[in-house]
Amino acid sequence: MPVTKTTIDAANGIDQYTLINSAKTLSVMVLNYGGTLTHILVPDKNGAIRDVAVGFDDYEAYKNADNPFFGALIGRFANRIGEGKFTVDGKEYQLEKNNGPNALHGGLEGFDKRKWDVTILSEEPASIQLDLVSPDGDQGYPGELKTTVTYTVTDDNALEVTYKAVTDKDTVLNLTNHNYFNLAGVSQNPDILNTQITMTDEVKGFLELDDNALPTGKELSWSDAPQMNFTGDKAGTTIGARFDELKSTNGYDHPYVIHKNYGINTSDLPLRKAVIAYAPETGIQMEFATTEPAFQLYTGNFIKSGVFTGKKSQEGVSYGTHAGFCLESSRNPDAPNKPDWKSSVLLKKGDTYGSKTVFSFGVRQ
Repeated sequence: MPVTKTTIDAANGIDQYTLINSAKTLSVMVLNYGGTLTHILVPDKNGAIRDVAVGFDDYEAYKNADNPFFGALIGRFANRIGEGKFTVDGKEYQLEKNNGPNALHGGLEGFDKRKWDVTILSEEPASIQLDLVSPDGDQGYPGELKTTVTYTVTDDNALEVTYKAVTDKDTVLNLTNHNYFNLAGVSQNPDILNTQITMTDEVKGFLELDDNALPTGKELSWSDAPQMNFTGDKAGTTIGARFDELKSTNGYDHPYVIHKNYGINTSDLPLRKAVIAYAPETGIQMEFATTEPAFQLYTGNFIKSGVFTGKKSQEGVSYGTHAGFCLESSRNPDAPNKPDWKSSVLLKKGDTYGSKTVFSFGVRQ
């Protein structure tokens, strides 16, 4: 069966779903806890199966306070909100600050720490639906929010992720998945510094950040900061090649710009292929496409070393700094406090939030 359900912690009601395509060339495992992607299994250039997701075999490890959102769904608001404040319909809301002066990834008990209701949608293709109701006032956000996420594994070796949400009161929303990829598999290479990144012409630039990692509102070009460029003659540059120019962040943790259609529902917009990542160790390549206006490239700069032991599928190799990289499709950080961007995150009663992101896998010989 292309979709199977296994209860891994009966006492806590924790289930793991395995989605496999008909060719058995892509297998994805998902927990109902946090909607977490725990395993992504694909063949390498020699036909060996590699697990390219950083995560854990056991549910309890995901509850570790040092877990940096491995594989989880993020909400209500992915990325940062400055000072944890925003205004909706003339009322100011104050969130918990959990990232210096900022509110990060939905708060102390965000969607990554919730148990989602899961429905198997189909066996061909392998597809599941995750639903979560977030009550009015949850983590300081207004409105009862109903969120639906689908994971689908296709025969062309793609993981499709769709997001949909409605509210009974005007609110702000920014959803993503925070999977960490290591296309070599950490058993072959415990860090991703040798992974090659190519950004297509769909990527127009990146957002300038202040000292608190918040956008200033200004979009910069490659000439402003060449170390941010993975396009043109810089296509295929390794992640670690220019870290000496990124000392303040210990790597990449930056929002890149794809388009400026700042509607609340991007799901009807075309998928834009933005990034191609390649691990020479295994020959595994991943393409990242999204309908969203932006994505965050994060290179695992603050994964604590010596805290986490890897999975059996990765020979139990311990995780450390730069063990994986993230491509977090989203709206712009701090958009609730930027007038030009606010329309992209202001979900009004009666409207529907939506987006789609696709990760496609293959090999280069």
